[in-house]
Amino acid sequence: MKQTGSSDHAVSPVVGVMLMLAVTVMVAALVSTYAGGFSGGSEKSPQSSIRATPTLLQDRIYFEHNGGDPFMLSSVRVVLRANDNTTSFSVNDAGSTLVSAFREVGNTGSTSDTTIQAGDTFFVQAANGDNQTWMKFGSMILTNNTRITWLIVDKETSKSISSGSFYL
Repeated sequence: MKQTGSSDHAVSPVVGVMLMLAVTVMVAALVSTYAGGFSGGSEKSPQSSIRATPTLLQDRIYFEHNGGDPFMLSSVRVVLRANDNTTSFSVNDAGSTLVSAFREVGNTGSTSDTTIQAGDTFFVQAANGDNQTWMKFGSMILTNNTRITWLIVDKETSKSISSGSFYL
């Protein structure tokens, strides 16, 4: 016997909407899982607060680690930019025409395993200079009253660890 005023046909659209919602959630979960696999493989580079101080009398640029992640000297490159010129070098270039020294202050041993952490200072020494108005890193000559932008870059990830600028 059929009741008057009953609405049995209203159940079908509700079930249809629920099924569509379930399929949408499953597709979103699959896409999220697939796309999440792309970002999981990259390593994080260290992030540090570093202050650079040039010293013309010694033809050096000192880098003082003021906090953040430690890093090894052998795993970084220093990039210098002035005007339209750029040069970069690492510990492996020490003793060459790019840079005559690249080491931690006070450490006279091997620089390949030197870890720089908060409170440590390392320096790069120009391959040439006049101890007064200029210093030379490779083919790049840094002159007095020039703004120099510097970056310390993690060699493995090619990401910047720290950056800044100074006037020579």
